[in-house]
Amino acid sequence: MMVTIAIGGILLAIAIGAYGNMREDTRVDSAKEQIASLLQQARLNALSSGNLQTVTFDWANDTVAGIAIDNSIDLQKIACTASPPTLTNTGTKNFTFSRRGTGTSSSIHISMPGSSRVGVITVNGTTGRIAIKDSC
Repeated sequence: MMVTIAIGGILLAIAIGAYGNMREDTRVDSAKEQIASLLQQARLNALSSGNLQTVTFDWANDTVAGIAIDNSIDLQKIACTASPPTLTNTGTKNFTFSRRGTGTSSSIHISMPGSSRVGVITVNGTTGRIAIKDSC
């Protein structure tokens, strides 16, 4: 009976650790989807209204388009052209979409301490399309 309880305790400890990692990974995935959705909404608004639409990332105030983000989520500007990619999290970054839906070519890196999950949201300046990737 004691051996069974000991094995059950060990399995429970492993499950609790795995649950914590899964929860952090889910938060990163949720942030990726939320930010991509904001960018897509701005692009669609530009197409339908015929006006420029801008989404601003402000690292000093932890906001995206005026909406506060979870402080534990780490958003950074990323330059995928460098090797290794250059990450910065200072100042602001604007994604602007024209009335034709084309946008500013740029990328945002999303990660979180304690999570192995990483995401890169990229806007293609020529087409305005928004892609969510795991890396550059």
